[in-house]
Amino acid sequence: MNKAVNKKKNQKIFHPFLVAIFPILIIYSQNIGRVNFEDLVLPIILMLIFSVGLYYILKIILKNPFKAALIITIILIFLFSYGHVYYLLNDVSIDGFDIGRNIYLIPAFGLMLGISIFFAVKAKRVFDNATSILNVVSIVFVIIALSNVIMVAAEITSCDQCSNQELFYETKDFSNYFEPHKFSILENQVRPNVYYLILDEYARNDALLEYHNFSNDKFTGFLENKGFHVAKNSFANYPMSIQSIPATMNMNYINFLADEIGTEVRNYKPLNEKNYGLYPNNMVIKNFKEMDYNIITFNTFALHSSEIPLSDEIFCHRDRFLLDNRLVDALARTSIFGYYIERWAEAESRQVTLCAFENFASSGKVFDKPVFVWAHIMLPHPPWIFGPNGEEITPGKPLLITDNPDFRDSGWEPKLQYIQQVQFANKKTIETVENILEHDKNSIIIIQGDHGTAWGGIKPDPTNEAVEQRLRNFDAIYFPDEEKRIQLSDNRTLVNTFRTVFNSYFGSDYEILDNRMYWGWNEKPYSFDEVTQVILDSN
Repeated sequence: MNKAVNKKKNQKIFHPFLVAIFPILIIYSQNIGRVNFEDLVLPIILMLIFSVGLYYILKIILKNPFKAALIITIILIFLFSYGHVYYLLNDVSIDGFDIGRNIYLIPAFGLMLGISIFFAVKAKRVFDNATSILNVVSIVFVIIALSNVIMVAAEITSCDQCSNQELFYETKDFSNYFEPHKFSILENQVRPNVYYLILDEYARNDALLEYHNFSNDKFTGFLENKGFHVAKNSFANYPMSIQSIPATMNMNYINFLADEIGTEVRNYKPLNEKNYGLYPNNMVIKNFKEMDYNIITFNTFALHSSEIPLSDEIFCHRDRFLLDNRLVDALARTSIFGYYIERWAEAESRQVTLCAFENFASSGKVFDKPVFVWAHIMLPHPPWIFGPNGEEITPGKPLLITDNPDFRDSGWEPKLQYIQQVQFANKKTIETVENILEHDKNSIIIIQGDHGTAWGGIKPDPTNEAVEQRLRNFDAIYFPDEEKRIQLSDNRTLVNTFRTVFNSYFGSDYEILDNRMYWGWNEKPYSFDEVTQVILDSN
């Protein structure tokens, strides 16, 4: 009898701690390349702190370590299975009753969890046998998760081009890849303020009409009446923001990354890492700094805009803290708290978007030197959070790390919702332009979409129509001097934007690059397939 009692006392309990890290390993195994290896550390530590801390609290309260461990495992299963059950039942209806809704599922899960804990607490069983079984089961599940990680890792490391960079990125500093330029602007010459507004996924007028049956003439008419040149035949050079904006801001093509990194690598650090990535450390900002400009950045988009090293002022901070870790974010969104995380994230997106529009025009007034003001605003890009007049919209299905954000299920017709966000972006942009010109008429204003829409998806082998649709971006430039304005070309691409600006106003002699367009996709951001001829043939 004593031996049995001692055996129970000496029985190891580890299933709740393995269950705690299991979902993290699964999510990571599905997203190697999208998530850095070091991002594993934080969620594992947090989950272990949660499970270990709760274990000791319950152990003290219940005076039974087996019950304490069982209750924790039950809690974890309920917490982190919710998102998957939600997705499974999202489109399920019984006699017209939609059961896959948070309003029904959250209370149901809460009730089942409460009942399970109640019976576990009230049960007279010791649960030592259950502990043994759960230990074994949790070991098996963690082994399966680790096997998935190892198999994917092995596939990556066997790839000659990958160079193991998907897992352990070897730091390469590309921030000084492009040569700095000398400017002949005179010391006493008036230097105009420059405002650069990036509206994500904003398509060109003809694309809006062709694919959405929406005439944008009223908006472009307003801009033209104010003196803007709206390009009739503008194109993005790349289909994704993470490619397009670094190319624009470095005034050059980024195809060299295919040779430097490899076309099979999905690690985005060469583009967005704050210390050496091409996005935060770009030539446009360096050029303005060289000319003694103050740099004002708006932190409204998740491309490390909060960490532009040369920024003098940052407005509209995104205070996401833990959710900046993509694994923590994904874990939170798949949990029973995912609905509330989504609502909070949407509220934050609304807040920083409105903040940017509210402060963009006036932000330069705090400096006595000329300013370069730029903002990358997530409009009209999904998620659908604004109506045409700025009313709050709830997107619907949660966005997971594995989802394509371009095609998030909103519960509405996505093309209609896209146009409604175009309308709201137009309204706020008109206000912004009027405010700038009211107090700073001699400034330069650039309003661009980083690319167009992609209702068919961004796929490895796109149709010609998909290429044309995605690369037809909006592009409007205001030069205060009419002589310089009329020289702007209708046939322009983004890499030449600031070459033109610097040549026109700052005495540079940048070569205007040939217009080239390339295709890449999320899985292979450095695989640049040239599609220039497709574009030329369509015009």
